[in-house]
Amino acid sequence: MSSPFGGARRRGDAERAAADRSTRMHYARDVNDERALADDRPTIRRNRNWTWLAVAVVVFAVLALANTRGPGEVPITADCATPRIAVETSRVVAGTPLRFRLTGPEDTAYVVTLDGAPVRGDAGNTVTYTETAAGPALRLQQCLSPTLALATPAGDGPHELALLRLAGDGTTAPATAVTLTVTGTR
Repeated sequence: MSSPFGGARRRGDAERAAADRSTRMHYARDVNDERALADDRPTIRRNRNWTWLAVAVVVFAVLALANTRGPGEVPITADCATPRIAVETSRVVAGTPLRFRLTGPEDTAYVVTLDGAPVRGDAGNTVTYTETAAGPALRLQQCLSPTLALATPAGDGPHELALLRLAGDGTTAPATAVTLTVTGTR
């Protein structure tokens, strides 16, 4: 296409820059201009995908830390002054696991009873029980127990889960209790 002023078609900026570069390099090779030839090395454009990868790793780490409570973990705040029991739910189906946690002073031994009978909550090997005349006794680490599980009784209706303080002479005193309602069906 010709211009009305008699010239040839005008080149775009990109075409003009490429032509100028080509001419400069041609002259630089003719006169052996090492500096100009060294500047002609192609520039390396770094890909920024690693930034997105780093952001994704941080997001997953935050989500993992936010979800530190495992499945079936019973929420309770550690209280080194007052013994308490927290249960996963106060309405349970007969035969299903009853999950609970304990808190209280760590220098005291405790016996857990269900309807007056001593029980041993299962938490794998994270809890150590000591056999006493009152029943299996445990001590709380850092004023808190892990989530303990025991079988829910078969009888429908209210049942009492109690925490008893164990004295040095082997006697027990009530510390706290919760009432559960057991049903036969879900």
